[in-house]
Amino acid sequence: MPKSTIKVITFDLDDTLWDVAPVLIAAEDALYDWLCHHTPKLTDAYSLAELRKQRWKIWQQRPDLAHQISKLRIETLKQLMQQVGYDEKVASQHALAAFQVFIDHRHQVCLFDDVETTLQQLHKDYTLGVLTNGNADIKRLAIGRYFDFSFAAEQLNSSKPAPDHFNAAMQASGASASQIVHIGDHHEHDIEAALAAGCHAIWFNPGQKAWPESSPAPLTIKTLSEAPALIRQLSSM
Repeated sequence: MPKSTIKVITFDLDDTLWDVAPVLIAAEDALYDWLCHHTPKLTDAYSLAELRKQRWKIWQQRPDLAHQISKLRIETLKQLMQQVGYDEKVASQHALAAFQVFIDHRHQVCLFDDVETTLQQLHKDYTLGVLTNGNADIKRLAIGRYFDFSFAAEQLNSSKPAPDHFNAAMQASGASASQIVHIGDHHEHDIEAALAAGCHAIWFNPGQKAWPESSPAPLTIKTLSEAPALIRQLSSM
């Protein structure tokens, strides 16, 4: 890759800036509790685990929702509510209201310890962006003030490792691929995808897992606080 000063840093969100598993568990529990109170016919028919299975089934049947995870949740709830006897209007209203409960809890994240201080530091010298396959909106969080742009799979109707996120970052920032470094936890969706797009990549790997691919291991950090020094090194290479 040609030498080029790093100007833009993009971040994945889930499992890069916070641990997503407990967030999703809490959000789905809150959603199911809401459904128990407002649509008991649905929860009498389906457990939370069965709702997940139904969502997966609908996802397989609806290629138009492949990258639309929020719409998929809403459509799943609406269809199942109608199946258990709610009319279409009521089902639509309840599905939207239930999803609002889910998405509100989806944003109750607990940042990794060094996230905010690192973002505050990097924001002084670089353009920062978000590239995510999830449906968390960085602008709903306090740390959103550090970011200049954000692209999600739903917005682009495309998911990493497809290059669309990285192309969007280049267009939004005006930077070339070699002036962008992407930081993420997923070996394929973040690291290999960024490198394939011509960008630099840093693997966020707090568990110090072995690199699972046959390609050379990428630049790696265990904590986000290690990123600024590594990015400065990239610019001087």
